[in-house]
Parts: sequence; structure tokens; C-alpha cells
Amino acid sequence: MILGHRAAFSRWAAWGATAPAVYFGLRQIHESVLGQIDLIDLLRQHGLMFGRPACTTGYCDYTMFWLAGLLTRHGQAALLYDHARYTAAAAAVLPYASGYWPFVYPPVILLPATVISFAPLIAGYYGIGALFLALSVWLLRRSGIGWWCIAVGVLSPAALWNVYLGQLGLLCGSLLVAGLSAVESRPKRAGAMLAMLCIKPPYALLLPVVVLAGRRWRVMMAAAAVVTVLVIVSLLGAGAAAWAAYLGPGRAAMRGLLEQNFGPGYEAGGTSVFWMVRSLGAPLAPAFAAQAAMSAAAVLACWRLWARPAADPARRVTLTVLLTLLAGPYGFTYDLSVVSVLLAAQARRGAPWRNAALAWLWVAPGYVQRCSEHFGVLITPLLILTALVLTAGPPGAPLGWRRTIDATA
Repeated sequence: MILGHRAAFSRWAAWGATAPAVYFGLRQIHESVLGQIDLIDLLRQHGLMFGRPACTTGYCDYTMFWLAGLLTRHGQAALLYDHARYTAAAAAVLPYASGYWPFVYPPVILLPATVISFAPLIAGYYGIGALFLALSVWLLRRSGIGWWCIAVGVLSPAALWNVYLGQLGLLCGSLLVAGLSAVESRPKRAGAMLAMLCIKPPYALLLPVVVLAGRRWRVMMAAAAVVTVLVIVSLLGAGAAAWAAYLGPGRAAMRGLLEQNFGPGYEAGGTSVFWMVRSLGAPLAPAFAAQAAMSAAAVLACWRLWARPAADPARRVTLTVLLTLLAGPYGFTYDLSVVSVLLAAQARRGAPWRNAALAWLWVAPGYVQRCSEHFGVLITPLLILTALVLTAGPPGAPLGWRRTIDATA
């Protein structure tokens, strides 16, 4: 009798711990809706001649992709990687903007960027955003993830921030999940999907480990073929000069973004161990050493996951996504978009306290940047590590990833 009362009290206490996370999540959804209303109101009042504290360009990162496509269409792809020339060219097109970040994406992204640029900026921001969201949902369903998990993930703070910025985090994360889910059952399809991650290389850091650990040569050949086609298309469309600029001044710009002193800027929304160590005041050498150690641990763990058949393929995919986020020195909170889906899919029957922890991890990306800006310390990698520990624990009975991967990929 006493044990029954204790179990009931524990369940109710866990639900009580979950409730604030749900509340803060609903607040984030409300703020995101207000943000979009504010965008429309600013557009109505000022046209494109408006600025916001959150972004130096009218439609945040989406504007960067749109401009890259426009400049590529006019034969100016190479200047994307020369920041001074890029800023001048961009300002000639959109003079309302107060600044531009260096363009750090490889030239293979210029084909989709060119397609994007044919739509007007405003229509593209909403229309292309809706298309990418629909593609992400389709990929996640193909991976066997339940509708309610996808809905919870899409409404998460990380995914809403990704949508607000017009970024590719949710789409690339969904490609990664769908590709990893199909590695065993549909290797050619898996290779083709995983190859598309070359538009954002941080998502592909551990894919060579996945292939080599299990000698998945068909995955490798399909991926190599697709990457080769994408590179050739980028050479034809953007020219060899774009690749030379990307590998020259483009690399220098990327290194400059990575290595500058940690502050209240974009690094506060980072996810890497490198930036966490930098936020603690460490110089570059210890930060790189800490990141190297984490990267090596991620490679080793990924190798062990994929060197033998998995008893729980869904859990292996989730662990690989989390390890990917820890493996590189460069990443942001919008990259946690698909993690929010996977966290919901990790909910378990009869595990109320574990589910409460997952709920807090789901909502936390909406507040870590504010925490970093206020206290000067980046804690996002600790959240990813916590998710890793929870995922690696006893599997239990899943609530959201109801079908086996191999049957649905």
C-alpha cells in the first residue's frame, strides 16, 4: 500500500516537474507567432526598409541564401567568399540591411540558392519555408516517426527559431535521420539522401564512420555519385572561381568566425564544446584540445554503434545525430530542430521522471542563448550530453517511434 502511494506521488511529482517546461514551451510558441506578426507589420509600414535587433537583414539567414542565388545568377558567385566585395554587392541589392555575415557555405548550395532567388524575397521566405517544412515532415514520416512526435518537434523552440531565421537546420536534420534510417534496408537511397548534406558539411561529419564501421560500400558509392554530380553542377553554374574562393578567403572567413573572442553575439547561440570552453575564458589551444577530445570520443562511439547490427535501430539513429552535434566546433541552436523531434520520440511508458527531463531538454534551446548572453557561459553542449545519456539508457517501451526503421525506410 505504502509503495503504491509512493509510486503515485512520484508520478504526480514528475508531472509537476514537466508542467513548467510545457508552460515555457507554450510561451515560446506564443513569442514566435508574435514575431511573425511583427514581421508582417514592419513590412506593411516600411516595405523592406525595416530593421530588427535579431537580424541585420530583413529576413535573417534566408536573405543570405536568396542573395547568394541572385549573385550566382549574375555570374558573381566568387565574390560571395570575399566579405568586403560581398557586402558591397549585397548592399547594392538590399540597401536597407545594416550588415552581412560572411558567406561560409560550400558552392554546392548555390544550385538550390539559385532556385530560391527566382521567387521574390518575401514570397520566398514564406513559400520556400513552408516547402522545406513539408519536406522535413515527409522525411521524418518516412523514418517511421509518429505524427505527434513530429508535431511536438516542429513546435519546439529550436525548430521555431529555425523557421524564423529561414535556416536549413530542420531540413538537413531530417535528411540525416532519414538517411541513417535507410542505411541497412535501402543503401542507395540512404547514400543519395546523406550526400545532400554536403550543402551543410557539419551534418555529415560522422557519415564516413557510419560507412566504414559496417563496410557499407553501396551507401558510399551512391553518396559519392550524388556528391560528384552536385560538385559538377556547381562548377558549371558557379564556376571554378567560386570553389577557389571558398577554399581560399572563404576558409579564412570561417576560421575568423570560429576563433573570435566569445561574446554576446552569434556564439551565444552555439552548440559546440569549443565555444563552451571559450565562454569560460580559455584561449584557443585548450578550446581546440577539448573539442578534439570530444570529436575523438564521438568518432569512437559512432564506430561502436555502427560496427554491428543494432538491437534498437531508432535509438542508434538518435545517438548518431546527437554525436554529430558534438563532433564539430561549429553549430547553432537551430541545428537542434530535429533533436526536438527525436526527444519526443524517446518518451517512454512508465518513465515519468525521464520524460520530464526530456521535456526540459526540449524547451531549453529557447533560453540557452539568453543564459549565455546574461551569464557569459554556454551550456548547450551539456544539454546535448544529457540527451545522449538519456537516450543511451534502458530502451523501455517507446511512445513515439512506433514502427521499426528497417520496415519503413
